[in-house]
Amino acid sequence: MGGFADAWKMERRIFSSWALSISIASLCLFALNAAAESSDLEASRADRLAAAIYFEGVPFEAGRDLSDTDVARLIELLEEPAKIRQHPNILVLLGISGSPAAFDAIADYARLGSSGELDRLEFRARRSIAYAMGHLARVDGRALAWLTRAATDANHAPQRSFRQMGPERIAGLMREGAITGLALSGRPNAARVIAEIVAAPSATPRIVERGNEALMLHGRMSREGPAAVLRDGFGADR
Repeated sequence: MGGFADAWKMERRIFSSWALSISIASLCLFALNAAAESSDLEASRADRLAAAIYFEGVPFEAGRDLSDTDVARLIELLEEPAKIRQHPNILVLLGISGSPAAFDAIADYARLGSSGELDRLEFRARRSIAYAMGHLARVDGRALAWLTRAATDANHAPQRSFRQMGPERIAGLMREGAITGLALSGRPNAARVIAEIVAAPSATPRIVERGNEALMLHGRMSREGPAAVLRDGFGADR
């Protein structure tokens, strides 16, 4: 009887030890999974913002609240050709973020490809570069200098074409985008550059019209601030 009792006690100790080990292992696994899920959620916020469809432009609040982790992830996505459909959103989000890392990422993207035919997705992404720089120029002088060159230097834009539009027409559209980008910045120097473009003897009627529209937008950005102006639904890609 004593031998049976001793054996039973030993089995209980073995079982208890085994159960305790399982419990500890389960808790460790749960903690690791929770940490991994938390990391995935933080990283996926940038993915969700990049992939979303915005009918009234990228939300200013979303870009303004980006963390360093979000910015790093957006830059990774911008370097993936397979994510070209998301690139317009990514560019504008990076610009709004005001991150010091944003300028190089956007400028490097602008330098991709110096000639050739653009497809529809590439064309849309190209149109977003100047708007991204315009947002970024509120806090980064490098972006303001980039926009000034793009708006005043006829050779700044790459020689690209899109459907029936040849390189000259594309360059003109990119210049108009840069003028709008200057307006988005709300910076005093930007208004002076736009005014000089409008007053130039060589300015075409279209450039004069776009420049005057940009000056009006610049005034609103200066008076009301970007959050208020962009909340009113300025532009489909901004």
